[in-house]
Amino acid sequence: MGTNKEKTGMRGARPDQQPRIWDVPTRVFHWTLVILVAWEWASSHLGHGFMRYHMWGGYAVLTLILFRVSWGFVGSETARFAQFLRSPRNTWGYIRSWGKESHHHIHGHNPLGGWAVIAFLVTLTIQVGTGLFATDDVLTAGPLNALVGGRMGDLLTAIHKGNFDILLALVVSHVIAVILHRVIAGHDLVRPMITGRAARPVPGAISPRAFARPWVSVAALALSGLGTWLILQI
Repeated sequence: MGTNKEKTGMRGARPDQQPRIWDVPTRVFHWTLVILVAWEWASSHLGHGFMRYHMWGGYAVLTLILFRVSWGFVGSETARFAQFLRSPRNTWGYIRSWGKESHHHIHGHNPLGGWAVIAFLVTLTIQVGTGLFATDDVLTAGPLNALVGGRMGDLLTAIHKGNFDILLALVVSHVIAVILHRVIAGHDLVRPMITGRAARPVPGAISPRAFARPWVSVAALALSGLGTWLILQI
C-alpha cells in the first residue's frame, strides 16, 4: 500500500485543489450574452425610439453566436462541443447519478448543460435570423426584410415574437437548474463562470495546454464580426 501522498499523486489532484475550468472568452461570452438578452427584451418594450438600438443588440448577439459556434471547435477543451455533448444514454446516466459524489466530478458542462448550450444556440439563431427579416409594418424593418414578400415577412415576424417566449422559458429553466444544483446538490455553478475555477475541490486538473491561446479567441471574434457584416450586406 502506498502513502496518502502517493495516492493523492495517483489521483492527480490534492484534496483542496480547485482547478481552472473556464477560459476568459467563454466567461465573457456568457455574461455578455446575459446582458444582451436582457437588453433585447427591455428595448423591445420601450417603444419605436429604441428599435434602432434593439437591432444593434441583435447584431451583437449574432456576432456572439458565430463566435460561440467557432469556439466550440477551436476553443479551449471545456468549451468544445466534442467535450460536452453526450449521447442520450450517457445523459440519462448522469441524471440517474444525481446526488452521488461522482455527479460533481465533471470539468466543464455536464451532459444536461451541454444540451442546454445547443438549445440556447439554436433558439438564439432562430431569434436573430427571423429578426433580420421582421417588420412592424410601421417604422421599423429588419435589414433583410426587403428580400422577402409581405406574407413571408409577416410569418417571420410572428416567429420572431413567439420564439422569444421559448428563449425566455429556456432562461427560466436554466436559472432554476442553477438554483437546484446549489440548494440540493451543493454545487455552485455561478462562481466558476465568474472566476474560471471550480467552486469546490474536484479531483484532477485540466492541463494548461487544454486552454486556447488568447490570439485564437481574438481571431475567432474578428471573423465572427466579419461574418455578421457580410450577412448584413446580402
